[in-house]
Amino acid sequence: MRKCTLILLSLLLALSVATASMAAQNLVKKVDNFIILVDRSGSMDEKYVGTKDRKIALAKSLLERMNAMIPELGYNGGLNTAAPAGEIQALAPFAVASYGASVAKVPTLIGANPTPLGVGLKALEPALQGASGRNAVIILSDGQENAGEGSLKVAAAMAEKFNVCFHTISFADTINGNQKLLDDITALKSCGVGASAAQLADDAAMKKFVKDVFYDEASAPADPCALDDDGDGVGNCKDTCPGTAAGLAVDAAGCPIPMVVKLKVNFDFDKSDIKPEYHQELADFAAFMQQYPGVSVEIDGHTDSKGSDEYNQKLSQRRANSVREYLVKKLGMDGSKITAKGFGESKPVASNDTDAGRAENRRIEAVLKGVYKKK
Repeated sequence: MRKCTLILLSLLLALSVATASMAAQNLVKKVDNFIILVDRSGSMDEKYVGTKDRKIALAKSLLERMNAMIPELGYNGGLNTAAPAGEIQALAPFAVASYGASVAKVPTLIGANPTPLGVGLKALEPALQGASGRNAVIILSDGQENAGEGSLKVAAAMAEKFNVCFHTISFADTINGNQKLLDDITALKSCGVGASAAQLADDAAMKKFVKDVFYDEASAPADPCALDDDGDGVGNCKDTCPGTAAGLAVDAAGCPIPMVVKLKVNFDFDKSDIKPEYHQELADFAAFMQQYPGVSVEIDGHTDSKGSDEYNQKLSQRRANSVREYLVKKLGMDGSKITAKGFGESKPVASNDTDAGRAENRRIEAVLKGVYKKK
């Protein structure tokens, strides 16, 4: 029976560790280094309004609760006191157990210490000078100061020099304390978070404070099909042409649409000769192409649906060849840059059920290679 109990306890412990590990994997740390500064001045030896407890004793109890809620995400943590300035734990990799042991060393016997809060802040500079990344200083104080350099001035310089976010836990009250000072220190950077000791007596409020200071929750992995890396309006999963340049029109597959110039050259039924009425149209196209020196052009020929597929394919090719020959021989375009291709009846642009529709389908289009439509 005892053996079974031990096995069950081991399994429960393993499950607990695995669950904690999985939870930590979903968290992203906001800071790389943090130092908690505990004010031990004489006013912190007074009772906190509304309680029978001294402020310093409440501060230590609050730290114990906070420590248990901080996830182990690879921070470096330090613990210092002000009034007098002292270091209880130098910056070191944070672990709940070891940091808890340091919190246990915070003295709660004070006496009539003066309040050089600025001196206590300045004493953190050597540790911050050797730290890299994002830094946070969490101050537990009632905000009173009556000695030394002004703490707001010191904190402002540190925020700028060492990239520090200042967070405050206030023990200020109407009898002893300076809430405005703590608010001003918190507001030095937009990342600052402030709360009162009374608020943090609630576990939900404490958890929120810890989250606001120490970490973010990782967002759920994005659906790759909902992403559109090149911003062309076609999701990554359907985009067969990733990396399309901005501003280009694309088709349903996310590929740039080539610039197609419809030449108003129509053909009589079963004919491929170019009628004189379309000579100016081709001359205008030749002039237009001067904007694109060196660009290759494919002349595409199309037919209506009269006749067999095989016959229409050959007819469309003759029509494309006819236009190409006119552009090269009559208008002097570079023959090495112009090709001709027949598509038969495969790409109608109008109904083949009417004479007008069939006339529209007997057409010529010029496709500019490497030149694409704009949105």
